[in-house]
Amino acid sequence: MNVSLASRDPWLEWALRIVGVLVIGALAFLAYTVWQGERQAKQGSLASRAIATLEEQVRKDPQNPDYRVLLGDAFRDIGSHASAIEQYNAALELQPDNPSAMSGLALVAMNRQEWRTAEGYWQQAVEVLSKNKFAAQDLRLEKAYYYYGLTLIQVAEYEDAVAYLKEALRIKRSDADTHYALSVAYRELGSIPNQRSSLEAALAFVPSMPEANYDLGLLLVADGDEAGAAELFRRSADNFPGKPEPLAELEKLGPFEDRITAAQALLTSDPAAALLEGRVALALEPDSLDAARLVARLLQQLAEPAEAKAAWERVLDMAPEDPEATEALEALGSDA
Repeated sequence: MNVSLASRDPWLEWALRIVGVLVIGALAFLAYTVWQGERQAKQGSLASRAIATLEEQVRKDPQNPDYRVLLGDAFRDIGSHASAIEQYNAALELQPDNPSAMSGLALVAMNRQEWRTAEGYWQQAVEVLSKNKFAAQDLRLEKAYYYYGLTLIQVAEYEDAVAYLKEALRIKRSDADTHYALSVAYRELGSIPNQRSSLEAALAFVPSMPEANYDLGLLLVADGDEAGAAELFRRSADNFPGKPEPLAELEKLGPFEDRITAAQALLTSDPAAALLEGRVALALEPDSLDAARLVARLLQQLAEPAEAKAAWERVLDMAPEDPEATEALEALGSDA
């Protein structure tokens, strides 16, 4: 799975762009943010009115670069790249060191897969923003470092990508997207331990991230941890419907019937091995009550109270008021 170029929340980027813009433009900002919430209807009347409002602000105050940038952003978001570029360039004519205009041009270039062009604009934006007195807390600089890193991955400059992504994390340590992008750069460099730690960090902040679950699952397969890998592939598939790779990897660990049969055969002789087989079976068929119950029983038997509790709660979700699950949860609660 490739690192996403549009995984970040555009609302955060929008909020950053609005900061510091003159109050007299409030109506323009309101119109555009309302429009952005409905941006899927690109040709709709709301989009047209929002752009018209921003264009009116530009006509009223043509020397204001902030309005130009906002209008450029609006055009970029509907895919009107030529109009966006025109507005960003106009902003730079008015204010040559405007980092928002540079970032806008870089994002347009990324959308067009013009990676070297994007690289140049991100470099300029970083140079300007890093001179800011509060650069260490500037989320605009963090965004520039992040997208600069993504761009460098696309042109196979992985060591430089690592450096810029690390700079982004210095500003915002909790960003899962940046940790995941860093894992991709480390993967391409062949640094498996660093790739693993970056994937684990991404999942610590966003456990449902499908790309990170998938990539870490591949590493666990290489380690021989089929149960852990199966669970990660299942989580990836559930959070990225229609993506074939996680399901293809799951199929390699099946079929379900073989795994559940193996688990049942090992119940007495080797409960720990039975649990591993049961976990794979449950990942293969997450709606199987038999597999869910078997895993819960084994976790309780093997004295894993926290995991057993979660497993029995899963059984209850599948079979409300199930007497065995209810009794087991009561016992686990009293043992806590």
